[in-house]
Amino acid sequence: MKRYPLPDLLKGFAVFLIVPVHIIETFIDYPGRESLFGKVLLLLGGPVGVPVFMMVMGYFIAKSKKKPWQNVIRGIKVFVLGLLLNIGLNANLLIKIKYAGWQINPWEYIWGVDIFYLAGLSIVVLALLKSLKRGKTLVAFVLAFLVLIFTAPMNAFLMVTERSYLLPFIAGTYSWAYFPLFPWLAYPLFGFAFFYSEETIVRFYSAHKLIRIAILAVAGFFVVLFGQWGIRTTINLPDYYHHTFWFAMWGMAVIVLWVVFLRFLVQKYPTSIIGNFLKWLGKNITQFYVIQWLIIGNIATAIYQTQSINTYIYWFSGIFAVTILLTWLLEKANIKLAR
Repeated sequence: MKRYPLPDLLKGFAVFLIVPVHIIETFIDYPGRESLFGKVLLLLGGPVGVPVFMMVMGYFIAKSKKKPWQNVIRGIKVFVLGLLLNIGLNANLLIKIKYAGWQINPWEYIWGVDIFYLAGLSIVVLALLKSLKRGKTLVAFVLAFLVLIFTAPMNAFLMVTERSYLLPFIAGTYSWAYFPLFPWLAYPLFGFAFFYSEETIVRFYSAHKLIRIAILAVAGFFVVLFGQWGIRTTINLPDYYHHTFWFAMWGMAVIVLWVVFLRFLVQKYPTSIIGNFLKWLGKNITQFYVIQWLIIGNIATAIYQTQSINTYIYWFSGIFAVTILLTWLLEKANIKLAR
């Protein structure tokens, strides 16, 4: 299968930056999370993390030669993998709840809406959208903006007093819903739409230098102008997980600048050691993501938010090294967790 260096690099950076967020969020104590270093790590895992990964996924669902029903089945498999991952990463916690009498609701962890649940549902939506005979680009763009516009009212409407494990998959500021469809479905929709309009966009971008400069300047100005607010939203994880329209627009401006920067690096340094490593990460993103969560999740049960920020480098180095080794072994054994 032909590999595309820029998407692999984007995914590699995304998953590399997500790992520090997981460690900071689950291992490090409050003073550490509130330190400058802790906030920087949370910031780096923001717009160029999950949003970029979901956009790249949407792009490749559009590019895929699979029939819509095949992608629907793939989406279901990814959703089931999300369920198995939630059980696996919380195995230590679930054992404590059952045998040690911990008074914690296990269903909020089993049905916690993590990225694989989002990815599985998004793939199903995009598979259905791909079955349209015409107008895929316009429909995807319109749906993406509608998702973002209606996120705030949907968050309010779907917050119910009785406990629900279905609604958090859609919207609502539930504490166990990290990536509900509102707003996160917008990003794979943008990636999907970009695939069908890529040729036109690239041709226009290449032919109009002044407009290209103007677009980048406007994006940069927007990022800087609303930078403080955007940063505050990013490092406040509940706000980030349940962000609404204007944060998404700020994040998209960040992503535009990020993609242009990485595209420049790929063209100028196509075979750098760091670049090749990150592209390898991007190629093996599913295995890497599952392994790091299995390790971090089960350790977190024992030390949840008790570690000093000074211990961060040791936790990160150890977990990252073990995850890389296990990912490499799975690759050598030709074991894929999702196809």
